[in-house]
Amino acid sequence: MPPLERDRELHLLEAAVAAATEGRGQVAVLEGPAGIGKTALLDEARRRAAGSVTMLGARGGLLERDFGFGVVRQLLEAATRDREIPDAARAVLADPFSDAAGLPMDGGFAALHGLFWAILDLAAERPLLLAVDDLQWADRPSLRLLAYLARRIEDLPVLVLATIRTGEPDVDDDLLGAIREPPAQLLSPGPLSADGVARLIGDRLGETPEPAFVAACLTATGGNPLLVRELTSALEADGVRPLAARAQVVRAVGPRAVSRTVGMRLARLTPDALAVARAVAVLGDGVTVAEAARFAELDETRVAAATGPLARA
Repeated sequence: MPPLERDRELHLLEAAVAAATEGRGQVAVLEGPAGIGKTALLDEARRRAAGSVTMLGARGGLLERDFGFGVVRQLLEAATRDREIPDAARAVLADPFSDAAGLPMDGGFAALHGLFWAILDLAAERPLLLAVDDLQWADRPSLRLLAYLARRIEDLPVLVLATIRTGEPDVDDDLLGAIREPPAQLLSPGPLSADGVARLIGDRLGETPEPAFVAACLTATGGNPLLVRELTSALEADGVRPLAARAQVVRAVGPRAVSRTVGMRLARLTPDALAVARAVAVLGDGVTVAEAARFAELDETRVAAATGPLARA
């Protein structure tokens, strides 16, 4: 089933694929917070493009971002294995534990240009879709290649389609910014409406939810599709029917339902940000910087500095 309430984004992505097949390449970036549906949109765009382009995919990962050209290898290694490509590209795509990997893995010009020509070689046979999920966690050399390609893509039959999770700490803002520069197309899917939340609840719980119940779920999740699904899974496990009289149950179940997702995001923040999060959780809305600083046993400057990453996460 196509992602809910994403017709505009899918229309624009279909147009981008069509343009690439006509030799008018571009970069399209889906960006937004965790759970908003970026990966679902990317997967649906790939499904709709099947048959008209050659599709190569990769995914960035926190545990692999220190390995040079890791994302590039995911994209190109298998596709270029039996092709004649520049030596510099071959060195990058060779077994990283082999002596054949003779060039430095730092994204130098020779490597970037060789990989660019390998991409051109693939695109000469058929329009090319390079799909990268979680680009914010890609290794720096791979980001450099995509930035290099983005500046040269307009007259090529190539579409780079990437997702970027906003609010993540320790990302390479400079290179991500270079990839996202105009004429790149930026798409930011928003939260679901009450109708969209109602549909997800009804699909999971098997009956049409009453408006007051939907309103409670929308408030608890902010319309984030991932959080709506986690909440409805918890409600289903507890045997809660989507009735107005049960709306108050959402307020009790909600924190438990989303705690794993929230906990994973908090775990990637700095100790100062975690201390501030605990202070605000205990002291409640409206807490001042001075109050949070006393509770967290930090000076006010550190508390103020920690609020930015915390708010983005």
